[in-house]
This record gives sequence, structure tokens and C-alpha cells, in this order.
Amino acid sequence: MDKIGFIGYGSMGSVIIKGILDSNILEGERMVISTRSRNKLDELGKNHPEIEIAPNNISLARKCQNIFIFVGTGEVKGVIEEIKHEISENTHIIYISAGLTIETFESKFKGKITKVIPSLTSEVGEGVSLVCHNAKVTFKDIEFVKTIFGSISSVKTIEEEDLEVASDLTSCAPAFIAQIFRELASSGIRNSNLNKEEAEEMMIKTLYGTAKLIHEGNMNFDEVVTRVATKGGITQEGIKVLEKRTPLMFDELFKATYNKNKIRKQILNDEWVK
Repeated sequence: MDKIGFIGYGSMGSVIIKGILDSNILEGERMVISTRSRNKLDELGKNHPEIEIAPNNISLARKCQNIFIFVGTGEVKGVIEEIKHEISENTHIIYISAGLTIETFESKFKGKITKVIPSLTSEVGEGVSLVCHNAKVTFKDIEFVKTIFGSISSVKTIEEEDLEVASDLTSCAPAFIAQIFRELASSGIRNSNLNKEEAEEMMIKTLYGTAKLIHEGNMNFDEVVTRVATKGGITQEGIKVLEKRTPLMFDELFKATYNKNKIRKQILNDEWVK
């Protein structure tokens, strides 16, 4: 029975691992987990005693050909250097660090590499996980990754050059959406006698209903706008303001995240190749 390794059990790592277990897509007996803070695994070990808790990353790497790395971006290089004598070109490394390019990763590891950008929405089994592979990843490996992340989200395979924009639309988007609707609720408060709790409750329920309408009603954004913003009506006046103001705002958003990504990728590349 092939063992599957998971290094790291932080915020996103725990979401992914718990999602995998809840979906029953992978038997706990096949899972080996290691993390620097062992106490984080106490509850997991209690609920899933069949999972092997490795004493360290080296021990895990000796047993696993598929290894997920869920540590912070600044720790990934150290993990690879720690386990480099236990892995080979047949090892498949799957990591979730957005700013760390596959090309940079290949400067330290010459095997099979997959980069995945998950979303917080995976915590409720929704959203999109973005996936990129290097040339050594086989069809079998690709299907394995699809199966694992398909148990907690939809899976979209893209070219790495499109990853930054796609990440803004998926991984970053929950924060962007929450901020946008928080501002809309705050404006409603300033222009009425509504309190914060009332305004945010209205927004949250409307946001949920709109998403459900689009998803279950097979509607797109244009159809929702057309159905609500009737010609000459009140909503249409608001739409005119949004059409005028928001394109520039979102262009600035993408430019800001692009510039931040560019700086971060260069810093990581310099650290890895020196």
C-alpha cells in the first residue's frame, strides 16, 4: 500500500487534510503526517488513530513517493534540503506556495513537481483549486492530484503564467469579496439608521442567495443584472455608477497584486539559487 506524505499542518494544510478525511477519498491508513508543532496533531490523532504521525520529515520522506508540502513559503526550501537524500526523480512533490515558481523549485529538486493554489472556500467543499505541473508529472500523477483536490473543491489546471490572475479570481477572491460587501454594508449604515449587525446580515444573506441563484439556477452575471436592473429603474442607476467606477479600481487591484507577486518571486528565486 503506497503511503502518502503530508508535511505541515497549519491553517491551509489542516483544511485540506480534514477535507480529504471527510470525503473518504483517501484511507487514513495511507496517510503519514509530520509537522514542527506536534501538539497541532493531538486532536487529529485522537479522531484518526489510523493515521501515522511521523517523528520528522526525513522519516516521512523515506516512506512516501507522493509528498504534499503545506508549510509556509519561507520554510519550503529548508524542507527540501532536509529530505533531499530520501527523495528521487520518481518522487512527486505537491506544494501550495503561490510565489514560489516551479522553475525556482526545480533548482533544488529535479523530480515531479505540482503547484496547487487552494482556496479558503475548500473548508466548506467549494471553490476552485488551481493546478500547474512540470514536464515530469505523468498522467497518473495528474489524475491523483485531481482526485485529492477534487474531493474539497473544483480543480482547474492552468499554465503557470496565468496563475497570478487566476489566483486573484479564486484564492484571493474570498477576501476581496468580503471587503467589497463590507464596504457596501458600511455605506448603507452611513446613509440610514441601520446598525452594523442588521446591514451585514442583509448583505451576507443576499450574497449567499445570489451565489445560489447563479449556481443552482444556471444563471450568469449578465442575466442577474438584467433580471434585477430593469430599464429606467432604480437599480439601473446604481449599475451606471458601478460601470463607471469599478473597472479602474479592479485594474488597479490586479496591477498591485502583480507587482507584489513579481517582487516576491524574485526574492524567492534569489534565495533558492544562491
